[in-house]
Amino acid sequence: MTDTTTPASPASYSTAEVARRLGVSIPTVQRWVDLGHLKAWKTVGGHRRIEAASAERMFRSQGAVGTSAPAAPLSVMIVDDNPDDRDLLTALVEAALPAARLSTAENAFQALVSIGHRAPDVLITDIVMPHMNGVEMLRQLATQCVVRPRHIFAVSSQLPRQFAPLGTLPDDVTFVAKPIEPDAFIQMLQGAVASADNLP
Repeated sequence: MTDTTTPASPASYSTAEVARRLGVSIPTVQRWVDLGHLKAWKTVGGHRRIEAASAERMFRSQGAVGTSAPAAPLSVMIVDDNPDDRDLLTALVEAALPAARLSTAENAFQALVSIGHRAPDVLITDIVMPHMNGVEMLRQLATQCVVRPRHIFAVSSQLPRQFAPLGTLPDDVTFVAKPIEPDAFIQMLQGAVASADNLP
């Protein structure tokens, strides 16, 4: 006897479900589909369905693993006095964590004030900056801020031994040498966020 049962459709999410889980708007999710950040197809009725595996990778990368309430977008702050470097880091963060809420600061003082109001989930800071360097900023962050970023990346064209006179980086800070290798940095960001979200 021939089995005429229609195969079950692959598990998928609606655009609205993905938007709710990530705490973003439906047009934002649609734009990510158009850009290839999420894999999707359209039903006969013209509705988008987003491939479950693709959506769940996005959920994990943004920390949106719950289903009962909308998740706040992952927040990322970039601190760098060089506008070209800020632009590069911004582009890399947007590629790695497209749902993230991104902010920038031109100096360490500005960053500390902002973090005092609300700490980002991820902090990416230059080391060699005028007035207050990144090492001193991280030292003040460790001693004065009750809530600290979950992930901290320090970037510099100088190696740690070269900026040693400024101080040493805390153990939980990941050092990244400039010039930054884009693919490696994107993978590093995604891996750090995903591994932290999988901790019990």
